[in-house]
Amino acid sequence: MDDSLFEVIGALAEEYDPVASLIYGSRVAGYARENSLYDCMVICQYPGGARYHFERLNGDQASILEIDEELFILDVRKGALGGFVAGRILFPYFGLKGLEYLKQKEVELKKEVIRGDIEYIIQQYGEASRGIIIDPKYFAVSHISRLSKTFPPIRYSYLNTFRNDLRDRNIAKVMPGYECGIEKLVNDEILQRESKGISINEDFIDNIISRSITDKVVNVVEISKKALSSYLMHGRAGLVSPEVISRELASKFKREFDLTTKSPKMEDPRVYLSLKTKTGLIPIDARGDIREIVLKIRPNSRILINPLGGVLNEVYVVHANGEKLVAKKFTDWHGFKWFTLNLVALGTKSFLVSGKARLTNEFGINHLLQRNFVNVPEIFHISISDRILVEKYVDGISVVDIIKKIVSERKPEQSLYESISDVGRNIAKVHSLGIQLGDSKPENFIRSTEGKVFILDLEQAKKGGDFAWDIAVFLYFSAHYSTPYGDKMRQLTDSFICGYREQGNSENLIQAAGINYLKVFSFWAFPRSNFIVSDTLKKVT
Repeated sequence: MDDSLFEVIGALAEEYDPVASLIYGSRVAGYARENSLYDCMVICQYPGGARYHFERLNGDQASILEIDEELFILDVRKGALGGFVAGRILFPYFGLKGLEYLKQKEVELKKEVIRGDIEYIIQQYGEASRGIIIDPKYFAVSHISRLSKTFPPIRYSYLNTFRNDLRDRNIAKVMPGYECGIEKLVNDEILQRESKGISINEDFIDNIISRSITDKVVNVVEISKKALSSYLMHGRAGLVSPEVISRELASKFKREFDLTTKSPKMEDPRVYLSLKTKTGLIPIDARGDIREIVLKIRPNSRILINPLGGVLNEVYVVHANGEKLVAKKFTDWHGFKWFTLNLVALGTKSFLVSGKARLTNEFGINHLLQRNFVNVPEIFHISISDRILVEKYVDGISVVDIIKKIVSERKPEQSLYESISDVGRNIAKVHSLGIQLGDSKPENFIRSTEGKVFILDLEQAKKGGDFAWDIAVFLYFSAHYSTPYGDKMRQLTDSFICGYREQGNSENLIQAAGINYLKVFSFWAFPRSNFIVSDTLKKVT
C-alpha cells in the first residue's frame, strides 16, 4: 500500500477531526488474497455515527469505516455495537494515527474481555477453578472463538488469523495488549501470577459461583444479541443494507465452509488451561481410564486395582509398585440412589447429583483447604472428561472404627475421645473458612498413622451453607453405632463439642440440636442415643 492511499484515509475524515486511524484484517494478519481490500477504520467526531467509503488508488482498493468516537468508546466499554467496531482491535492491526489512544482503548477492551473469559471459566468449571492455571495465550483466542460461533465473519477471520502457518506470528502481535490487561486485573486482585501461568483470586471465584444460574442463560442471550447487533451495524454503516443481510450470511457461511474443508478446525482454547496437582500441571481436557492415568503419574509400574467401596461412587485402591493410591470415578446419581438420598434429607439438604459437579467440587475445595492447612489427601491427577480423580491413600484408622471402639469398650482410652475432638477441630476450621462439608459422616474422616485427622470426601462441600448440618450429620450418624441406651454418646458428643469450640461458633452447635435436624436422622439410631446427642448440644453455653 503506497503513501497516497494513506493520505486518502487521512483526508477523508479530516473534516470530522479524526482521533485515530488504523488498518486491520487480512492485509495485516497475513492471509490476504491478491485482490483483498485494505480494511481501514477512522475514529472521529462523525455526526452520522458510522459509514463506509470505498476508495481505489493505483490498483489498491480500501474500505474505510468512519466511526464516531463516542460510539467507539461505548462499544469498547459496553459492547454497545456488538463488538462490530471494537472487535477490530482484538485482532492484529496497524495504527496510522493516534497510536497511544489506540493502545489505551485496546488494553481497556482486552481487560474486559479477560474478565469475561475468567467468569466463563468459573461458570464452566465451578469449584475446580481454584486449581486452574491459565496460559495467557488463552485470552487471545477464547473470547473470539466463542463470539465466532454466532458471527460468521469473525469466524472466518479467526480461522485465518490463527491458522497453523500464521498462529505464532499473530498471537505475538495481540499478546502485549492482553498482558497489560492481565496486569491491571492482577492489580485489581482478580488474577494472580504463578510460576507457570495465571490463577484466579479466591474472592472473585466465590463471587461468581454465588451468582444465580440464570447468569449462564443471560450470557448466551447477550452473545446472540451482540451478533445481531453486529449485523445491523454492518448494514447501517453502508457496507450492506438490512435487505441483503441474509444474502451476506449465506456468502459468509459458504466462504467459511470452503475454508474449513481445506484447513484444520478451530483451535480449542482449553489447550491453554491446566489443573494443578501434586504431580504437576494436568491438561484440563486430559483423558484416560484409571490404569492409563496411573501409568502417566507412575510410569512403568506394576498396577493392581481393587474396589475399595463406596455406594454412590466407584472407589478403588490402586497398588503401583507397592505405593497405594485411591482412584474415584464420579458417576451421575440416578434412580434408586438419588431417591434414597433425598429420602434421608427430607428436603433439609440439597445434594449435587452430576458427576462432573461433584468432581470439580472435590478438586476445588481440596485446593482451598490445603492452602489453609486443613488435612486432605493430596491429588495426583484429575480427568474432568472421564470423571476420575486419583489421590494419595491415607493410611490409618477410620473414625467409624474409633466410634465403634468407644461405644463397645467398657473403659475406652482417652485417646479415642481425643480423636473425636480432633474431628470437631477440623470441622470448625473448615467452617471458619466459610465452607460447609455437606457430607460429614464419620466414614469420611480418618486418623492417619501419624495421628492427624484427614477429611476424605469433599464432593458436596461448598462455600457458605448450613454449618449446623455438618455437626448434626457427624453426631447423629455416630449415634447409629451406639447401644439402645446411648452409652458413651454424651461423652462422645462432649468431646466433639470441646474440639469444635476452639475455633467454631457455639451457635452452630446449639442450632444442630434443633428438631429439624433430629427428625431427619431419627431412623438412623435408637431414640435414646439421638436424644442424648440433641440434649448435650442444647446445653452448650
